[in-house]
Amino acid sequence: MLRKINRFLMNKGGDRQLIQVVPRMTPALCGVSDGALLLAAELKAAFGIETAIVVVNSQERCDVEFPIEYGEPAQLLDACLSLTGGRPGNLLVHLSGYGYSPDGAPALVADALESVKTDGRFRIAVFFHELYASGPPWTSAFWYARRQKRAYRRIAKVCDLAVTNARVFADWLERQTASPIECMPVFSQVGEARDRLSFAERDRTVLVFGLAGTRRRVYRELIMPSDVLERLGVEEILDIGPDCDAPRAVNGIRVRSMGVLAAAEVGRLFTRAAFGYLAYPPNCLAKSGVFAAYSAHGVVPMIAEAFRGEFDGLKDGEQVLSRETAKGMDPAALERCSLAAWRWYAGHSLRHHAAIYDRWLPPSGAAAKSIEQKNG
Repeated sequence: MLRKINRFLMNKGGDRQLIQVVPRMTPALCGVSDGALLLAAELKAAFGIETAIVVVNSQERCDVEFPIEYGEPAQLLDACLSLTGGRPGNLLVHLSGYGYSPDGAPALVADALESVKTDGRFRIAVFFHELYASGPPWTSAFWYARRQKRAYRRIAKVCDLAVTNARVFADWLERQTASPIECMPVFSQVGEARDRLSFAERDRTVLVFGLAGTRRRVYRELIMPSDVLERLGVEEILDIGPDCDAPRAVNGIRVRSMGVLAAAEVGRLFTRAAFGYLAYPPNCLAKSGVFAAYSAHGVVPMIAEAFRGEFDGLKDGEQVLSRETAKGMDPAALERCSLAAWRWYAGHSLRHHAAIYDRWLPPSGAAAKSIEQKNG
């Protein structure tokens, strides 16, 4: 670890470094962790930008190729200064409220970022993976929403760069800050297909992928009386992920449980699969890593809910199918949908995400010069 930190400290392009802040670092068990590591690797490969990581809500250790500091939110500034040797730097905070606080209101993170902002040595970027919850009065989401909004509003106001994954989130953030917000749907964490297999060449399978809870919701929807899968010629359902007590069959179609697979193997299966089903509302598809994985490989994404209009560049019957629009799809229309989903994803691939921070980071030496001018 000392060698990794020294490499970060000795990097001559200090302003071209990024400290990523996450609630925990548990690869393969946490989407935020996996996304941060993929982004770090892409920043290095594509732009020569070095990454270090600060974990502020967990002491669980792991071995990754990047230097890591662990601590509490109140120790964020000290941890960052330890990584930079007291030099100015740049932070990217991955903000998922429930990752930092049981009530989804990251007030301690807001305190920490306000301290960092006051200190003046670090520029702050925040990727808002989610915002406040909502729900009826008998749910915890209803009672937590006010404190969540308050914490997110405070964090938004200290950002030098704010990025989020869905237009509905960006609109709310812009109202709080009166500043433009970068909107970038999430990238796939199981690879991206450079070349798309045509729909006619794909296996007539439906993918059910993700965490156990999300896949249980999928099966509750799929088991509802429907002949959509039969009309589409589906021959098999592939269940990929930790055990969720998946049924053996859905409406007569066999379910094959694949278990937890390495990302490369998941990507290989996605390259050949015709359809992927997920239980997500249409206005939140852009924040779904499962949806990103499907579209990144040209899989035709399917949801239950039909919708009108457009959400984040997605239209029912064009880049995604509801069970209603799926009924009228012929092979030519399915080919167009596969291609449209793949092209939609291409506009916010992992490389595009990394490019946001490449553009944001100052030229080498600029931050130190700015601090000297400020103090002189």
